[in-house]
Amino acid sequence: MKFLWTISILSLFPITFWYFISLKEMSSLLESKYPDTWETLGKIGFVRNNSLTNSNKLIMFLLKREYQELNDANLDKTASLCRALLIVGTILAALAFIMPILIGKYG
Repeated sequence: MKFLWTISILSLFPITFWYFISLKEMSSLLESKYPDTWETLGKIGFVRNNSLTNSNKLIMFLLKREYQELNDANLDKTASLCRALLIVGTILAALAFIMPILIGKYG
């Protein structure tokens, strides 16, 4: 079980890095092609306008697949990748948090 925990922790680093790169690309696409949507999401960025409200809007935009309504193949591809990385990263982070408890209890 310790091996599985180590793998989940180590895999979080590249997934997070890849997610941030994809998020930056998606943000640039939204800002240049769909400024109204970009503003609705709170002018998403890594540092500026980064709040819980804006983060929640972005997460719901990805999870509900609202980007598909814009009918843009490039945006759809990038946002789908962001969505998948967000889901996988969240699952791995939950595992990384829960597994030490399980290892201590059953290890």
